[in-house]
Amino acid sequence: MKFLPIFFALLASICMQAQPTTSAPVPPPRNAADVISIYGEAYTNLPSINYNPGWGQSGTVDIMFNPGDGNLAMAYTNLNYQGTDFAANPQNASAMEYVHIDIWTSNATVVKFSPIDNSGVGAGEFLVEVPINTGQWSSVDLPKSAFTGMSWNSLFQLKFDAQAGVTPCDIYLDNIYFYKSSVDPATDATLSSLQVNGGNLPGFTPSANTYAYGVPGGGAVPQITLATPTNSMANAVITQATGIPGDATVLVTAANGTTQNTYTISYFFNSPATAAPTPTATNVISMFSDAYTDVPVDTWNTVWSQAVYAEDTIAGNPTKKYTNLGFNGIETVVAGSINATGMTYFHLDVWTPNMTELKVKVVSFLGDGFQGANGDSDGELTFQLTKGTWNQLHIPLADFTNAGLSSLDDLSQYIFTSTPFGSGVLFVDNVFFTTEVVAAENLENAKPRVFAYPNPAASNARIVINTDVKTVEIFNMNGQRVMVRNQPTIQLEGLESGLYLVKIIDVNGQIFTDKLIVK
Repeated sequence: MKFLPIFFALLASICMQAQPTTSAPVPPPRNAADVISIYGEAYTNLPSINYNPGWGQSGTVDIMFNPGDGNLAMAYTNLNYQGTDFAANPQNASAMEYVHIDIWTSNATVVKFSPIDNSGVGAGEFLVEVPINTGQWSSVDLPKSAFTGMSWNSLFQLKFDAQAGVTPCDIYLDNIYFYKSSVDPATDATLSSLQVNGGNLPGFTPSANTYAYGVPGGGAVPQITLATPTNSMANAVITQATGIPGDATVLVTAANGTTQNTYTISYFFNSPATAAPTPTATNVISMFSDAYTDVPVDTWNTVWSQAVYAEDTIAGNPTKKYTNLGFNGIETVVAGSINATGMTYFHLDVWTPNMTELKVKVVSFLGDGFQGANGDSDGELTFQLTKGTWNQLHIPLADFTNAGLSSLDDLSQYIFTSTPFGSGVLFVDNVFFTTEVVAAENLENAKPRVFAYPNPAASNARIVINTDVKTVEIFNMNGQRVMVRNQPTIQLEGLESGLYLVKIIDVNGQIFTDKLIVK
């Protein structure tokens, strides 16, 4: 049966093609200012790159794969998706024109790629399909314009994603770099080095023209101390900033006398000059504040957080500091969860130089630990922040319960999430629960609130009103009163699923209303 030898020969041929046996093409020589190299041997790669961050992916990474001729490649085997992380050395690649990738596969059908940007300007990522030719190296140049909406102002990660095609699969990669076209020396108006206060400007690259430079609160205006043109025949004129915030510039004129290029350094305060306001509330459960005795907290930076945490001191006042903030978890589990049923507000003071938005999530384990039989419950709220000043967030607990938090008596986790994600800087002080409105009259979220919880509630649940009451009346949406009680704890017996209006009269005769959802 002659077909058997033919079949096995074909099978052997297929197996032999399961990985490359030759190297990817060698990239052309490029000026250092024209390329940012992530992987490969043709150029100098960035330092501090993690080629295999733990993102829950299925496959393995081998950055030392040898196809046989000594020129190494990077192998992704059993791939669904894979990341590369260089958050320790983010890159302003806004002046780059292309990203180059050499890719080889025997079994992948769709491979998508995106750099990931945490500058907060434009889209954070945009997956673009990488053209592939099965069984041979494909040299691909993807233009920046293909990544719709991205700025490339602060690239800190890469992602390869094969989930739109056959997975798992195997791909091999080499020569991953961003680049731009080379410049005629006579028209070269770039700088090869730029220094501030005698030190190299952090993150400087000749191809990037704009930089943000943080100054400790109350510090002096920095000075540009060195600006060296790439071409020694070019000329550089420095204009120093006069204040903070403020901009310093370097105008470079090329050797031809007409081509010009401007570098701009924007100075900002990256920490508060003054401590957070001293709180005046007296009835509190404090997690962190010099003004009170704090309850125990397990950790201010859980192992699953994406943030760098430090204890700082601002104007002599201990303060929590988070940098590279994506999200950060705080836990009160081992030391004891917090029972906030007698409280009305959750307060924290926050200061940021770069965040536009802060999400605050409060989580209850419902009395039986994380993901116990009762499940977990949480409510998350979003706050717009004013940069460069202390923001007092005095948050009604009712807002958390209306956002889904069903219990206040077993609070165990508190999660902060930053916009922009991954690069947020946040100072935190005075974290406490209280029944009192803060002294600042202009705090929009400090209005007195009386509410029922849990909300939504099951049809046979017991709800609690968070104040001493004289009368509680519950009405259906037809205006019919279906229940009246004179105590703050109410058993919801016989109520059908639906939306109800709760009218609360407290012991001082004040009237409050709240909507109640019965499931």
